[in-house]
Amino acid sequence: MTGILFIHNTLMWYRVEFFKRIGRIYDLELIFTHMQVIEDIYDGNADGNIESLDDVDVKILENSHGFARGLISRLFSDYDVVVGGSWDTLQELIESLFILSISKLRGKKFIIWREDWDWPKEDNLKRKVLDMFIKLLTKGADGILVPGSLHKKYFEKFTDKNKIHVMPNVSNISSNIKRINKDDNKEILYVGRLIKRKGVIYLIKAFELLVKEVNDAHLTIIGDGDQEEYLKSYVRENNVENVIFCSKVDNRDLEKYYTKSNLVVVPSINYQMGDPWVFVLNEAMYYSNPLIVTDAVGAGRDMVKDNGFIVEERNVDQLYEAILRIITDYDLQKKMGEKSYEIIKEEYQYSNMVDSFVECVDSVTHGK
Repeated sequence: MTGILFIHNTLMWYRVEFFKRIGRIYDLELIFTHMQVIEDIYDGNADGNIESLDDVDVKILENSHGFARGLISRLFSDYDVVVGGSWDTLQELIESLFILSISKLRGKKFIIWREDWDWPKEDNLKRKVLDMFIKLLTKGADGILVPGSLHKKYFEKFTDKNKIHVMPNVSNISSNIKRINKDDNKEILYVGRLIKRKGVIYLIKAFELLVKEVNDAHLTIIGDGDQEEYLKSYVRENNVENVIFCSKVDNRDLEKYYTKSNLVVVPSINYQMGDPWVFVLNEAMYYSNPLIVTDAVGAGRDMVKDNGFIVEERNVDQLYEAILRIITDYDLQKKMGEKSYEIIKEEYQYSNMVDSFVECVDSVTHGK
């Protein structure tokens, strides 16, 4: 059985099933190096997720000055392939260089798993230096796993495209959800953090235009963040009707919102970075929802295929017109919702994700 040393920063709930499945195929040692990321970025807790991996060999490394203590000793353990690599912080970049160097020294295969794509970036010295290290890491890696076509295109700038494997991102709340026939409720839904990069203000401004023409439309905003009060103030001061803020909702309670909605909108913008993927799309599609996303959403090009529209980021008029087109055409809603369900059932299951992972491992270990 092939030994896999899998190095990842933290454990989100939607990754648990993936790790359990590959743990049945390989001799898997799972190392979490920066577990605090789930708290710092997602305001979550990984304790329950870790408990769900009771049949997997899991190690959590403590941090010292941003570095994962004990990582280098694990790189000298017994395995055939190491999966990892990150450059979100200087410490993670240095750790990745150690992973590359030690894997080459020991004759082990190295696979990078990343979600970067070519969102607009500042053209400065820091960017150029980082690109140099990314090129070094990707050219040195034996394989690269990415979630979609935009991500694959990005890494083709740095290395041989034949090393790059698309492994779809999966986040299914349940595998037992059936196709949903929805009422014409004109319910528009946003789910996500209320931070500047999510572009929620542009959705509210587009809805402000919409509700003047479609007065029975409703917008529900689920999430919290540092933009929450600003967004609520805009709604109050501009008398935007039919907007409801629900703050953060537990994953187990999202079903009723996805089931009731007629349209899910992800209005992200490029601010400091783009949105690497946005798992809300996976969840929304599972509940037969049409989608509107901006071109700042990494998953857009792969997941929006006749089941919604992609609009220009920060473009309120385009966003308004796309919402108007879908929310006032019930037959179009049904057609797009059915297409969403079809795509998610056929292309974004954990079996698809695992098959791609196995394909990548086979390619680096056996040249298949």
